[in-house]
Amino acid sequence: MPRTPLPLVLLAALACAPDTPQIRAQVPEIGVAPDPLAFGDQAVPLPAEARFFVSNAGRAELTFQLALEDDADGVFVLPVTEGSVSAGDSLPMAVRFTPTTYLDYTANLVITSNDEDTPELVLAVTGTGVAAPLPDILVDPLSIDFGDVPAERTEIVTVRNTGTAPLSLGTLRQVGSPSFTLLTDPSGNTIAPGDDVPIVIRYAPTSTDGDSGSLVVPSDDPDEAEVEVLLLGNGGADYAYPEAVIDCPGPVDPPGFVTLEGYDSFDPEGHTPLSYAWSLVAVPTDSTGAPVSSGYLTNDVSESTALWADAVGTYEVELSVTNSIGVRSAPTRCLVDAIPDEELLIELTWSTSNADLDLHLAQAGNALFSRPGDATWCNRSPSWGASGTADDPRLDLDDRAGHGPENISIDAPADGTYDVRVHYFEDQGDDVVTATVRVYVLGDLAFQASQNLSRNEVWDAARVNWPAGTVGALSAPVYAATHRQCY
Repeated sequence: MPRTPLPLVLLAALACAPDTPQIRAQVPEIGVAPDPLAFGDQAVPLPAEARFFVSNAGRAELTFQLALEDDADGVFVLPVTEGSVSAGDSLPMAVRFTPTTYLDYTANLVITSNDEDTPELVLAVTGTGVAAPLPDILVDPLSIDFGDVPAERTEIVTVRNTGTAPLSLGTLRQVGSPSFTLLTDPSGNTIAPGDDVPIVIRYAPTSTDGDSGSLVVPSDDPDEAEVEVLLLGNGGADYAYPEAVIDCPGPVDPPGFVTLEGYDSFDPEGHTPLSYAWSLVAVPTDSTGAPVSSGYLTNDVSESTALWADAVGTYEVELSVTNSIGVRSAPTRCLVDAIPDEELLIELTWSTSNADLDLHLAQAGNALFSRPGDATWCNRSPSWGASGTADDPRLDLDDRAGHGPENISIDAPADGTYDVRVHYFEDQGDDVVTATVRVYVLGDLAFQASQNLSRNEVWDAARVNWPAGTVGALSAPVYAATHRQCY
């Protein structure tokens, strides 16, 4: 006959009997050590790694995830961010620490898991950046352009240890064109702090098509494991040099500033930032007031510059750029034409650097320094006409110490005749000078003449006839001035 099941009451009584063993739940139980995780002192900027263990004292698989919080400087890194641990086992994990300066660093390592009793654990992570003896490699230059080489040329690269510990060099490698060879090879050398070693490189081209290559210098510098030196010769083969680009402006009305911009310059190889070098190659004949190398460009080392165009004619400006590893572009040139907007412009220049000569433009029949009929330094913008400022003269430039130019202009002269005079006001040790007058009518040079002058002499240089626009020399001789200031 069938067996009768035990009554439910009996089963309950057996379960509560004192001698009946308890049944453990099949769950994971997380443990982490060490806690906290302390790196201690660590040399800047060397990396360090500290291990910790995630253990499982439970009876089911433990799964977990890791995250770093409150790491304001980003100096701690988790190589692995998750894992699983079998029951009764443990798993090693790691945190990496790379201090960037000499500070105390802290962060929190947050561990979330499937342990229902402890779903989240937080470990404090600490470390201190400290100074320690370290090597520091400096390779100079970072590029060598041998230029045009028909046969052979040698150059030197210097490897210096600017750090505080010995620098060990690895095996140097020369890659690219075999036309570059090392005549000296310091591979395996140790360089003491403050010392350096030379590397002699020979370039012996085998064709005229150009060559490019590089020298790779490995070392135990903690933040520069390898330094690469670019090698170029005979145009560099397919190497793309940086390019200087000038946004060349249109004509300028002298005297005045005009802006030249090099913002579009670039390096196809991506070695930025670029450095800039502006220079003035040529100036007009009248523009003799300063050496070509100075006085005209507001700066010569930034992305843009301003040219001071003080005289009529053509200015030639040059720009070259150099990339961050020292490769220089071919120069790019810009021609700036200084063309007067005024219908009448008179310019005076002279041959010495200290003397003070003065330009005068007078309505015919007016004596030197008369008011208002003589426009000059003490009567810079007299009122001559009936139509406002368009027919009034103005002294644009007054150069008191050498060369000039001095300019007087009229936008739209009134009908009549005008006399151009030069007064040698003060010699300042220069004695006899040669003065030159140029008259521009409607932007074109209509008259030019020169005259030797001594202190306080006056030269009646030319007469302008308007509206004919003709200019002729006056035959009166040079004479001594009877006045030295305006009436």
